[in-house]
Amino acid sequence: MVSLKKIDNYLVWGIKGALFLVPFIPLVVAPSMLFPYISGKNYAFRIIIEFTAALWVPLILAFKQYRPNNSPMLISVLLFTFIVGLADILGISPYNSFWSSYERMEGYITILHLALFFMIISSVFRRKKDWIILFNMFVAVSALVSIYALILSVQDPGSPRFAIIYARRIYGTIGNPTFLAAYLMLSIFIALILVFKADKRLLKFLYMVPIGINVIAIYYSSSRGAIVAAVIGAGMMGLLILFEKINPAGTKRAVKAVLSMVGIIVVLAVALAVFKNTDIIKQDRTLSRFADIIADDSVQNRFNTWKLAWEGIKERPVLGWGQENFKGIYTVNQLPFTEAPLWFDRAHNIIIDWLVNAGILGLFSYLAIFGTAFYVLWRANQKGSIPEKETLTIAITLVVYFIQNLFTFDTINTYLLFITLLAYLDNTYSPNGSADLNRPVDSGKAIINPLYVILPVILLISVVSYQINYKPLMEARFIQGSNSSGKYTSYADMLYDLDRALSFETFGDDNVRQVMSSMSFFILRSGSIQEPGATDFIEKTVKELEDGMIRNRFNLEYLTDVMLLYNQISRHEPSFIDRTESLIRVCININPQYERPYFILAEVLARKKEYEEALGIAEIMASREPVSSVKYFELALISILCSRDDIASGALEKIKQIRMDENEYLSPDKMMFLKSGELRRLAQLYLEMNRFDDAIRTYQMVIDHLDENNPGLARAHYKLAKILRIIGDNERAVAEVKKAAELDPEFFSEKITPFINSLNK
Repeated sequence: MVSLKKIDNYLVWGIKGALFLVPFIPLVVAPSMLFPYISGKNYAFRIIIEFTAALWVPLILAFKQYRPNNSPMLISVLLFTFIVGLADILGISPYNSFWSSYERMEGYITILHLALFFMIISSVFRRKKDWIILFNMFVAVSALVSIYALILSVQDPGSPRFAIIYARRIYGTIGNPTFLAAYLMLSIFIALILVFKADKRLLKFLYMVPIGINVIAIYYSSSRGAIVAAVIGAGMMGLLILFEKINPAGTKRAVKAVLSMVGIIVVLAVALAVFKNTDIIKQDRTLSRFADIIADDSVQNRFNTWKLAWEGIKERPVLGWGQENFKGIYTVNQLPFTEAPLWFDRAHNIIIDWLVNAGILGLFSYLAIFGTAFYVLWRANQKGSIPEKETLTIAITLVVYFIQNLFTFDTINTYLLFITLLAYLDNTYSPNGSADLNRPVDSGKAIINPLYVILPVILLISVVSYQINYKPLMEARFIQGSNSSGKYTSYADMLYDLDRALSFETFGDDNVRQVMSSMSFFILRSGSIQEPGATDFIEKTVKELEDGMIRNRFNLEYLTDVMLLYNQISRHEPSFIDRTESLIRVCININPQYERPYFILAEVLARKKEYEEALGIAEIMASREPVSSVKYFELALISILCSRDDIASGALEKIKQIRMDENEYLSPDKMMFLKSGELRRLAQLYLEMNRFDDAIRTYQMVIDHLDENNPGLARAHYKLAKILRIIGDNERAVAEVKKAAELDPEFFSEKITPFINSLNK
C-alpha cells in the first residue's frame, strides 16, 4: 500500500508539473476556434487550474501545512474577488458578467480561476528553487514569443496562416500588438529579478539576451502605452541605482529618480513634436505613432469613451454595472447619429474600467491589492527575505504594470505574470519574521487519507469542467467552422450546423446569433430571399435574436442590430413593420437621447404611409445638427420614401454644400459629393419604389464612383443588369452581366448562363 508520505509527494509534484505548464500558455493559438489567439489560451489556463485543483483540494484536506496562509496578500485577493462577485450579481446582466465572451474570455469565471491559481501556487511553491524555475520559464517563453513575432514581421504579410495586419506592427502568438507589448514588458522585469538573483556574471549576461530581444519586439509593436511605461520603469531603475552609488544613505533618491524621469520624458516629447515632419520620424512606425498621437483617431475615440464612461459611473457609483456590461453606459449618454457608430466594451483605462465594472468599492479593492503588495514587499525587505535591489525591481514592476494599464487592459497573458508575482510576494510573508524559501516543506502528519476524497473531487471538477470548458469550446469550433468561406452549398446546411452550435446552450449563443444575423442581412440585401432555405434561415434568426434580447436588454448595440434586421425584413414582409416599430420604441425608452432609432422610426412610419409624422421626425433630427451631412442624407431617403422629391432635393443640396465646404476640391458633378455606399442605398430605394429609371441612373453613378480594383464595382454592374432585365432592356442587361463576370470571374462567371436563360422566359 502506498504510504501517505508518498501520496503527499505525488500530489505536490502533480500540481507543480501542471503549474510549470502555465508559462507556455502565451504560445497557444487555436485556429479551429473563434478568436484563436484568445480562446485557446484561456481554456488551456482554466483546464490546467482545474486539474491542479483536483489534486490540491485533497492535499489541503489531508495536510494543513499546504493550506493557504492567512496573509495580507491572500486577504486582499479574496476581498477583491468577493466585491467583484457582488458587483456582478447586482449588475445589469449577471450572466454576461460571469461568462464574458469569446472575444475577451474574462468575466467572473476568470477572476475565480485567477484567485484559485494564486492560492494553489502560493501554497505549493514554498521553495526558492521552484520560483527560480518558474520565472526562468516565463522569461524563456517570452523570448520565443518575441522571436516568432519578429520573424513574422519580415515575412510576406500574406504567408502567416492567421495574419492580422496592424499597419506593420508585430503581434506574434499574442494576436494584438498592444497586448504583446504589455506581456513582454512584464516579462522583462521578471528577467531583471532573475538578474539580481543570479550570482555569476555569465548568468546575469545570459538573462540580458531575452531582455534585449523583448525590448526590440516591444519597440516594433509600436504600442505607445507599454513603451512609455517601460521607459519610465527602465529610467527609474537606472536612476535609482545611480543615486544609490552616489549616496547609499540618501532618503530622497526615489524622488530624484522620478523627477529626473519626468524631465527626460518631457524632453523626448518636445523633440518628437519639433521633428515630427522629418523623414526619420515619418518612416519609423513607432516614432510616427508617438508624433501623431494628438491627431490619432484612436486616441480621440478613447478620450470620448472616457467621457461616456464617466456618465455611467455617476449613474451607478458604488458597485458599478458588473463586468462585461460596459455597453450599459450607452443607455445614459447622448448618442448622436453617425454613419458607423462605435461601440466600445472597455475604456482602455484600468481605473475607469473598474469603476464601471464594480464601482468605487471595486476600484478600492483592486488598488488594495497593489497597496498590500507594496506593504508585503517593504516588510519582506525589512525582514531580509528580499534584498534591496530585488525589492526595487519588484516595486518598479508594479508601478510600470499599473501605468501601462492606464492605456489598455489585461489579458490572460499579463494576468498570469501579475498573479505569479503576487504569489511570490505572498511566500515572502511570515507574521513572525522573515519567510525561509530555502527550507523544505514538512507536510507533517496527515489529518485524513487523501485517497478518500480524491476520486469524488476529480468527478466533481470533471463535471464542472465539462460545463464551463467542453461545451463552450465545442460551440466555438462550430462557429469558427461556419465562418469558413465556401463551406456550404445551401442555407439549410449552414442552419443545421448553427443549430448544432446552439444546442450546447452556452454564452457563445450570442456569437451564433451574430453569424445568423449577418447571413440574414446578406440574403435580404442580395435578393436571395427566394433561394431554397433562405426564408427558414431568416425565421430561425429572428427567433434566436429575440431569445437573446432577454440578457441583452440594456445592450443598445445588440438591440440596434436586431432593429436594423427587422427593418430590412419589413421591406420584404410588411407584417414586420409593427414589430420593428415596437423595438424602436423600446430603444427610445431605454435612451431617449439615442438618435439612430428616430430615423428608423421615420422610415417605418413612411412605409405605413404616415408621411407627415415621418417627415416631421426626420426634419427635427436633421435640424439638430445643421452641419451633419449624414443626417441630411437620411432626411433625403425619408423624403423620397414619402414621395417628397422637393424636400429630398433640398437635403441633397445641403449635403453638397456641407461637403464642398469641407473639401474645396470635391466635384459636384454626377452627385460626386455622395459616397458610393450612399448612392447604393439611394439606388436600392428607387428600385424598391419601382422608380427604375432613377435606379439605373443612380447605379451608373455608383459605377462612375468606383475604380476597377474595387470589389463593389462588379456587384454594381450585376445589380444594374438585374434592373435592366426588369424593364426589358435585355441587350444592355447582358452587357452589364458580362462586365461583372469580367471584373470578378470567380463569383460572377457562373451566373452568366442562368442570367441569359432567364431573359428568354
